[in-house]
Parts: sequence; C-alpha cells; structure tokens
Amino acid sequence: MTHTNTPYPLRSSVATQLKGDATIPGDKSISHRALMLSSQVLGKTHITGLLEGEDVLATAGALRSLGVSVARISPHTWEVQGVGIGGLTASADVLDMGNSGTSTRLLMGLVTPYPFTTFFTGDASLRSRPMARVSKPLEEIGASLVTAEKNRLPLALTGTKTPMPITYRLPVASAQVKSAVILAGLNTRGTTTVIEPQPTRDHTENMLRHLGFTLDIKILEDGARAISISGQQTIAPADRQISVPSDPSSAAFAIVAALICKNSSLSLHNVCINPTRTGLFTTLIEMGAKITFRNERIVAGEPVADLIVESSRLKGIIVPAERAPSMIDEYPILAVAAAFAEGKTVMHGLAELRVKESDRLAAIVDALNVCGVEARAEGDSLIVNGASKGELPRGGGTVTTHFDHRIAMSFLVMGMASQQPITVDDATAIATSFPDFVRLFNQLGADIEPLTAHASGDHQPFVIAIDGPAASGKGTLARRLAEYFDLDYLDTGSLYRAVGMKVVYAGGDPSDLKTAVEAAKSIDAEDLANPRLRQEHIGKAASIVSAFPEVRAALLEFQRQFATRGRGAVLDGRDIGTVVCPDADFKFFITATLYARAKRRHRELQGQGIEVVFESVLEDLRERDERDQQRSVAPLKPADDATTLDTSTLDADAVFERIRSEVTSRKTAKVA
Repeated sequence: MTHTNTPYPLRSSVATQLKGDATIPGDKSISHRALMLSSQVLGKTHITGLLEGEDVLATAGALRSLGVSVARISPHTWEVQGVGIGGLTASADVLDMGNSGTSTRLLMGLVTPYPFTTFFTGDASLRSRPMARVSKPLEEIGASLVTAEKNRLPLALTGTKTPMPITYRLPVASAQVKSAVILAGLNTRGTTTVIEPQPTRDHTENMLRHLGFTLDIKILEDGARAISISGQQTIAPADRQISVPSDPSSAAFAIVAALICKNSSLSLHNVCINPTRTGLFTTLIEMGAKITFRNERIVAGEPVADLIVESSRLKGIIVPAERAPSMIDEYPILAVAAAFAEGKTVMHGLAELRVKESDRLAAIVDALNVCGVEARAEGDSLIVNGASKGELPRGGGTVTTHFDHRIAMSFLVMGMASQQPITVDDATAIATSFPDFVRLFNQLGADIEPLTAHASGDHQPFVIAIDGPAASGKGTLARRLAEYFDLDYLDTGSLYRAVGMKVVYAGGDPSDLKTAVEAAKSIDAEDLANPRLRQEHIGKAASIVSAFPEVRAALLEFQRQFATRGRGAVLDGRDIGTVVCPDADFKFFITATLYARAKRRHRELQGQGIEVVFESVLEDLRERDERDQQRSVAPLKPADDATTLDTSTLDADAVFERIRSEVTSRKTAKVA
C-alpha cells in the first residue's frame, strides 16, 4: 500500500527517567517467516505475538493474493490455513509490498517454482532499492525477471514449472537472499544449497525445522556454512502453534533509551536473543551497559529471554566488521548510544547500510551533525566522537528521516536525553515496524509529541469517515477500526433505519415527510440497538426517509456531536465525508460491484435465519443505489479527498488491513 505524502513531525524532549515493564512488538523477521512458511504446510497454524506493522501486513496481503487464507483472530493473533508445497495460485493483482524489502525478496523466492507471472511494486523508498542480489540466484533456478532500471521495482517475475536445484555461494552476507533461495528450493526437485561465508540470521532455518522440514547444515573447511534443503518434502497435515518473540531490533530503542536516560530501569519481556541478532547487545555490554538476561528459553525454535536494563556510563569502543551481520539494523541506535559515550566509537563494515530504506550511513552522519555530534563516514566505517565527560549531546536539531523508520526512532530516543529537544521531520515510517512506539515510550516516561499539537496546544478528536453503498462492507470495516483504534463507533445508517423502523412499526408511511421527521426527532439508544434494524424492508424504508432534507437535518447535529466527543469516533454511512464530517481526519469510500454486494447481503440474511430470494436482494440493492445516487440532498458519492477502495474481490481482513495501515502511518503519534 502506498504511503501518505503528508509528513508527520514529532518532537522528543528530555525524559526525567524511564521506568517500568514493557512488551516490545513481535520480531519483524520472524513474523514475515511465520506467515510465509505456515502457508507451505497443510493445516491451520495459530500465530501469536505477530507484529502488526505495515511491512508484515504487506506479507499477509500478498499471501492472500496468492491464494492463502490469512486471518486476524484478535490483536497480534493470526491464523494461516496452509496450502502446502506447490499450492500457491497466481495473483490477479500487482503485489504492493509497501516499504518491505524482506517481504519482496522472500516472496520472489517463494513464487519462483511456479509457472506464472507475479508483479511486485512498492512505495518510493522500496522502488529505489536494488533487487539484483536476489534476482541473480533466482534466475539460475529458472525465473525470468523484467525490472525497472538498475534492477529495481516495479518488476515482473515469471516462474518456471521445471526449477533447477542450485548451489549458491552468497557474495555478500544477506539473510534475505539466503532465505529467497531456500524458499525457492522448497518446491524444487533435488537439493538446493546456499553457502554463506559469514553467518546471517537463521530464522528461516529455525522456522522450517519447527514446522517439520528437514535441512542439512554443515560447516565447510573454509569456515563457511552450507545450508541444504531437499525440495518437495512431505509434511503431514496438522494444526500448529507459533509464538513470535519480541523483536531485538525494536527492543534496541528501549535498551539504549534506558542506558542514556538518568535513573532509568526497564524490564523487557520475551525478547529474541538469537545469536545472529545480538551483536548490539554484545557491543553495548562492551561499552559498559548494564544489561541482565533472565529466564532464557527456546520458543518456536528461537532462543528468548527477559532483559533488565539500567542507566549506564558508556565508553567508546571499536566495533569489528565481522559483527555487522548480527546488528545491521541497529547501527542507527548504536550511533545514538555512541554520542553519549565517553570517547570515540568506530564501527566498521557498514557497506550494507548504503542500500537500506535510505543511505543509512549518510543519514546517520547528517542527523548526528545536525544535533551537535561530531561524526563522519570513512569508506564503510562510521566514526562518532562521543560527549566529553559529564556533558550531554546538544540536540536541538531537526532530523531528516528519508522515510526510514529506524532513523526516526533512533533520534527520538536521542531527544530523551540530549540537552535540547530533537525533532524528526516525518514519523510516518515508524508504523512499518513499531506502530505503538510513541504510546509505549510515553507510558514509560518519555515526552514525545506531535509538533503541530505542541505548537497549538490543542488536541482535536480523531475522526474516520467511511462512506459507500449498501452491503459494500463499510460497516464491518468501521466496527473493526473503532475497536482497533479504541474510538467510539456510529453506524449512521442505523439512524435512518431507526427512523424507518419507527415509521413502519407505527403503521406509518415512510414517504410521509411529517411522520418521518417526528420519528427522527424521537430516536434513542434503544432504537439503535433494536435487532429489527437489519430487516430488508426496514432498509428500504431507511433509504426513503434519508432522502428527506428535513430528516437529515434532524439527525445531522446528533452525528456531529457524536463524532467530536471524547477522543473521536468512526462513522459510516452515505454522506459522512461529504456532509456530516467534512473535516474528518480520514475519509474512505468503500464500494463493490452490485452483484458482489448482493451476494454478501444474501449470505448475511441467510446466516440470520431470514429466508430471502437472491434476485430480490439484488433488485432491492439496485433500487436503493438509484435512490441514493439521484437524491437531491447529499447524493451518494465519494468526498473529493476520500480514498476509494473496491472490495469486490477482497475479504474483510484484507479490506481492514489496507485501511488500517493507511490510518496507522499517520495516526501512530497523533493518538499517543
């Protein structure tokens, strides 16, 4: 899904102390693999702790497009109905991977052994990242790729029905390339082998073994690691469980924040301590960090532990290049820690940072410099001159994030302990990996706030307006959004249904203006909860009474007051974004073909035990559409600034995730 073009600046001010217990979001790398690999075994896999950031939701959406049932059961709890090896189907749509390079590269491997074409695209940041490293081995297996200039997205990958097993030595340490080749090998006859000269994240191997696959892993004479998998293994159908541990890359922000903020102590639960991911922990401890590991255990093939972190006096060190693969995502936050350390910190082997969400190496140097810290890049090394003894970094700058979530979060952490507050120019990217970052840190004692809210001193209720024709799925979407964002919910259509119901059950005529207006003025909460509201003839009456300007006027103020009370609301109906809440923070128009909507409504009515002929439902919706579109007052149409989504081929989960991710990218800080 594409991201909003509206930047959302945040300012982080000094925190007196950080205290408390925190559960960090699920590991992003493991969450991606839990979804993808669960699709490759028959049976239902119950996944808890799944990260619900935009990147992982992009993986879930792509798998649905490839024919896999992926459902959200409750917050961070999901179920995947696996299709087994060879069970994917061609996607009818382009796979929009948002900002997720991991999703893109791993899925490219997964679809390589299929004789159909898959189209991949993403946001501007993802489209700027090279795909040559992963396309080369996949082409050796038999895939054919057509890419944009310089091997970038958008791209079309045409798989093969006769994939060739290969032995591939990684020219550069990359867990994504390794995993893409292994995933292609799942459905390739023979043995596929990846040789990695340096260890990289082994979450793919761990997850495969947890799900019952057999791998052969050997250490070669030169010290390299060879991972081999035999294709088309038979895994017995079964119901399975996967518990995703907390992401050590996300935990890194809380750890460094506790280290640099005075009088701080944090307890972080269920953190992944896979040796391929703990380079930052090792480095920080060498710098003098007080980090204690407790209750170490194995969960779903991954080592986890609870961490206790306390304020510490840090010193500068030299970080060797060979440690880079185990902490490649943590260098931005390590650079912040280095700014508070006494002396010079030198980090070697950072070439991979040049091809992340941004040129992270350059972005780190620029951000440190603007905050008064001496830092420079020399080749693939980063050198940071820490604060003198007893001094703190100046801070006070505005950091350009380049839509890089780790740059944004790292310098918000820096602002918690620097002399002056630090502003990041755009925090929207944080939603890709750590949607609750601001809320969580503020609960622990941080002081992060939207710059606009700080300047105005005024908090406006958060309002989501959802419009669309009958049976388009807008009601289901609105209820889920309200639950997810903890907002009040009003089905404004129920207001008109309540009016129609009062008229009909009083023996009146819905087309009589006086009767309809009197009913509109008398509705109450009990009317809105009446089960009769969902009856088809009440829906027809609602469409008739809603055409009266006087009825709409009688209900308008009630709706507006509902929307602006408390912290805000989600409202759905026919004219929310155009008339009721024209200043809503978000406006969506949810639609579908007439036939698709009629099928949904017919299925819904049957589920309620109401016998009705499909053709009558179809005709009723057709008539209602004509009335709604032709009425003189507030005809059914999208607001000029609304996002329109056709749900004809989407299930409720897919619709929810698309809209939720768009709202989250701008809302994360706003509601904190």
